[in-house]
Amino acid sequence: MKPDQKPTHRIEKVNALLQQLVGEIIHTHVDIYKALVTVSKVEASRDLKWAKVWISIVGADDSKNSDAKIMETLHKNLYEIQGEVNRRVAMKIVPRLQLFLDTTPRYAQHINQLIEQIHEEDSDV
Repeated sequence: MKPDQKPTHRIEKVNALLQQLVGEIIHTHVDIYKALVTVSKVEASRDLKWAKVWISIVGADDSKNSDAKIMETLHKNLYEIQGEVNRRVAMKIVPRLQLFLDTTPRYAQHINQLIEQIHEEDSDV
């Protein structure tokens, strides 16, 4: 990079754009489930050929089975999701999407339940 050039934040901008677009697109595929399905994070590779899309699921019945059903639905429709992203993004190279389940919200919910249990046990004593 030349000394007089400012660093660009292209990857971060692409990540934000993909997060917004994929979030809008996946709702058409998962609105049959009674859960909040969001794109929590996108990590595009430096060459913009691949993008990891982290999906978080909150509010589904507490079984991992429902998470698996939602992720299965998204994986089955990945070709359509990718096609819609390709149509909406005006870039020379549009990253290929890879979907991953983000378990952070479920883990945080579990930790909160444990803390509540501890507080209840302390108040009973």
